[in-house]
Amino acid sequence: MDTTNTIIGIVFLLLILVPIYVINNNVKKRKNQLLKTLNELSSDKNNKFSETDFWTNNSGIGIKGDELCFFRNGEEHSMKEVINLKDVKKCSLFQFDKHGNVPKSNHEINKLSLHLTFSNHNEINLVFFHIDAKNFIIGEEFRIAAKWQAIITGKSYNKKRQKS
Repeated sequence: MDTTNTIIGIVFLLLILVPIYVINNNVKKRKNQLLKTLNELSSDKNNKFSETDFWTNNSGIGIKGDELCFFRNGEEHSMKEVINLKDVKKCSLFQFDKHGNVPKSNHEINKLSLHLTFSNHNEINLVFFHIDAKNFIIGEEFRIAAKWQAIITGKSYNKKRQKS
């Protein structure tokens, strides 16, 4: 009787632990693949990223010293950017509704991006969320974009203080 219960207990335990192990392993592989994509963008191959974030299995952002690497792979177009944070003058978080206006609520956001203005007056938008067939509900993107706005603004502020 004890042997039967033990075998049944082991089988149930394996039914619980094996899927957890497989899911965890797949998540780890995907994160390593996204990190590899960020490393391919970076010109500094020797150092590691001090901060990274990944979302929707096709986008990532990371920082190495004064270098910001960003990628977003979409079905229609891909975006890969390497930005020197010493050149960033201003960083703003932009939200748009389907008409290109500022949305009245978070439920109306169709596009979310960080708008970077450089010292040479060039500008770029790093798109964190854009509504399409696969991405129609905003999730972690808003939190991640706000976090990176603070990081980039902090780096720009520290750069200006060091010049003084």
